[in-house]
Amino acid sequence: MAKLAAFPEPMNVEAFLAFYGTRPDGEKWELLDGELFMNATPVRPHQKIVHAIAVALENRHRASGGDWEITPGIGVRLSDFTSVEPDLMIRPDDDLAGSMCDDIIVAIEVLSPSTRRNDLEFKRLNYASLPSLTHYVVVCPEQIEVRVFARGVAWKEALLRQLEDIVQFENLNVQLPLAEIYAKTKNLPRSPKA
Repeated sequence: MAKLAAFPEPMNVEAFLAFYGTRPDGEKWELLDGELFMNATPVRPHQKIVHAIAVALENRHRASGGDWEITPGIGVRLSDFTSVEPDLMIRPDDDLAGSMCDDIIVAIEVLSPSTRRNDLEFKRLNYASLPSLTHYVVVCPEQIEVRVFARGVAWKEALLRQLEDIVQFENLNVQLPLAEIYAKTKNLPRSPKA
């Protein structure tokens, strides 16, 4: 994640959206506490995991007929000076017409070397400020390791390291086994047991 120094800080979300609207498709920018950052293009293992999660959750959505949707690529306004774009989100199934929301239920990030610190620290703390958010899930693409932060347990981290482990979204009545998250990856090492 590269910081862009050409703009005065702090930048607010309105200025960020005006800037982002001038950028070519495919660029992924985030505004973190008034600072503008450009994310690196995701690598194939990252995208394989994002796709596997999206397919698994979409299958559960179709089976349940829930009033939610799984969505990639929409900005989330966390404050007047912070706008992020999770790899995937679950949000209400409504007629949102814009490219920004603040009502997500679940945020899912797949770690990249350039975003690791922000995903595990800054975003985790800031996502918790959204009243609608019930879960924040961080997936490691280099080894079998998923961190789940849930409002129901005061955002205490649950560390899942076995393919048999399951991410539970109780409020949506959805279970997501790690075996499905990592279904498109091969020969990933298992994390050491704690």
